[in-house]
This record gives sequence, C-alpha cells and structure tokens, in this order.
Amino acid sequence: MWFVKLLYLALVAGLSVFSVLYIDSLALVMLICALVVPVFMKLCLLWVKLTCEASLNCTAVSCTVHESVPVSVMVENRCPLFFPKVYAQLSVCHAFSDTPEKTKFRFPLHSRNSARLTFYIRPECCGAVKVRIEYLHVLDYFHLFHTKMKKINDEIEILVLPEKLNLSVSETSGTVYAPESSRYASDRPGDDPSEIFNIREYHPGDAVSRIHWKLSSKSDILFIKEFGFPTAKQVLVLAEYLSGTVSGEMEKMQEAQEFLTLIYSLAVQLAEADLTAILAWHSGSRLFVRTLKSRDDLPEIFRELYHALDNMALDAEDLREIFSGQQYSSVTLITNDAQAAMLPVLERQTEAEQKNLVILHEQPLSFSSDSVSVRTVLPEQPAESLAGLVI
Repeated sequence: MWFVKLLYLALVAGLSVFSVLYIDSLALVMLICALVVPVFMKLCLLWVKLTCEASLNCTAVSCTVHESVPVSVMVENRCPLFFPKVYAQLSVCHAFSDTPEKTKFRFPLHSRNSARLTFYIRPECCGAVKVRIEYLHVLDYFHLFHTKMKKINDEIEILVLPEKLNLSVSETSGTVYAPESSRYASDRPGDDPSEIFNIREYHPGDAVSRIHWKLSSKSDILFIKEFGFPTAKQVLVLAEYLSGTVSGEMEKMQEAQEFLTLIYSLAVQLAEADLTAILAWHSGSRLFVRTLKSRDDLPEIFRELYHALDNMALDAEDLREIFSGQQYSSVTLITNDAQAAMLPVLERQTEAEQKNLVILHEQPLSFSSDSVSVRTVLPEQPAESLAGLVI
C-alpha cells in the first residue's frame, strides 16, 4: 500500500508540473481529478465503516476431537459501491496453547449484498477453541486507503469434547440414603411417609400417628406402620489436575487431554447409568460441585472444567464441605499427582462404601491402602488400567 501511495504522489507531482507547463485546461482538470478522487474514495470507505458490519458464526456449539466444524464470516455491505478487495485475518487458538494459528484470505464486497465465507477447523485435541476475527479491512479502488469494518461478533468459542474410552468398570457399589429418591430400601425401615415398609404390633412409645387404624379396627391388637427408607446410588467423581507437572506446550496439551478423556469417559458411563453422578473440583478459591443427570449436561460441565485446569487443587477442607450432610456410594479421585498427596485425606476424611484413587502417570506407581483402591492409569492403556474399577 505504501508503494501505491508513493506512485500516487509521483502522479500528483507530475500533473502539477504538467499543468504549469501547459496552458491548456486539460492539464488542470486532470490534476483536480487526481486530488478529488481519493477524497471521494475516503468518504466511501467512511460510509462502509458506519453502515456495514461483519460477524462470526458457527452452527456447532460443541464437537468432538478430529471432527470438522464449519465457521462462517458474514459480511453485509449496505453501500451502493462495489469494493474489489477486502482483507481479513482470523486466529484459532486452543485453550491449552499460547500460540494461535492465523489464516488470511481476500474476497470482493459487492454493492448492497452480503458475503459468506466458510472455512473448517478440525481440532486435534480436546478443550475450548477460540476463533477470532483479528482484522477486516476494506480497500478503495486505488488501494490508497483502507478502513476497518465494524464487527458485531468477533469471537466465538467452540467446546471440543474428548473421544470416549470404552471403560469396563464395575457398578457394584451399594445404595445410600437419598431424601429426593423415588426408590426405597427393602431391608430397613426409615422415616419417609410415602411407602410402607412393614406392619407390626404396637409397642409402648410408638408414635400414635403411625397406628394403622383400619387394620387395628379389625382385631383387638394395635398395628404400627413402618415406612420405607428412600435410597439411591450416588457416585462422586473428584478431579484434580496439577498443571506444573510437565514442561512444554505440547506435553501440557497431551497430559491435559489424557486427563480430560479419562474423566469424560467415566462421566459418560455414569450419565447413562441409573444413578446420581456428581463431579467436583476446586479452582482458585472456589469449589465447583455439578450434578450430572444426563449426557446433555456434559458440555456445560466440561466447559467449566476446561477453564479451571490452570488453577486446580483439592484439599481436606474441600472434602469436608462436599461430604457435609451427604452420603455417597463411591468416591473416585482422578489426579495426575504422582505423589498421591490426597491419599491420606481420602482414607480419613471420606465415608463411602467404595473409595478409589486413580493416578494418571507414565509409569506404574506403588501405592497401597487398606481402605482406598489405588490405580495407576498409563497413557498407552487407559481403558485396561481401569478394568474392574468399582464405582
């Protein structure tokens, strides 16, 4: 563009000399035209800047790894003039990467028309991918000036979910007391008044409100109603990712993907089972506890989980808060901490029928516990490492 401007200045200088040397009015008219036309072009670009707009659109809010996702740039031209060249640059940046991939392209902008430019991105690893319009410049006919087009939506985020592993875990942990459950225990009485567990004879001290008056009226004995105990299978999955365990951008992306793939695969299996699944993690100064009712809840939960990876760590206070007033059938902590710092906390601070500690590491680790099942998940064999895990 600077070369074009230098040529224009040389043209104006030449026409100025030409208008002085020649008496004919043609030289003066040519000089005036050379001075007026760029001003007209600048006004047209100002019109474009004030009236035209561009937006970034994507029909898919989420996708899986290696799935192609179409992203479109919509440009609307309300100006009656045609502009032959519009330059645009887009950047695609992964949540685990500091280096965005940039794409440049050029297209014409027709008068009073809209243009749609569609390109495809194919994420190679899971996470949150941000697509952003870096700039969108409209040039005049002579390439002397350019203007930035107004952007009403210049950034979108696409959630990239991992590929599900086929885990052969065992769902044999028992049920626990759950007030909101519609299922009731068949082996012990409780206080819930919605289902009769048993009928027995009245004993001194029994509540009068529990007397079965209809049945008692048919005999000389008072009968008492005992009610079923609401139960459900509640599974708690704790996530702990320490971002400083590896160095290098590619190594960090690989470890994060292995960690998230493991959690996602387990979460999908829990969502498809007839139980209550809860995912919890700590990031910054906040504890996140999310209930997973179906697979439809996974995208939003994992979007929060992705953005929490850089500052995630659990402690004993977190477990005390999660277990306050709650009972769980099984507790599974998934971590990449090779030191297993949370193992003593799991042993002492948690009360569950089944306790699991799953450590993601490149080499087998030797940890043993009487109350916690410790598994080392190798990146090469993630599904085989969890075979038979009880949840």
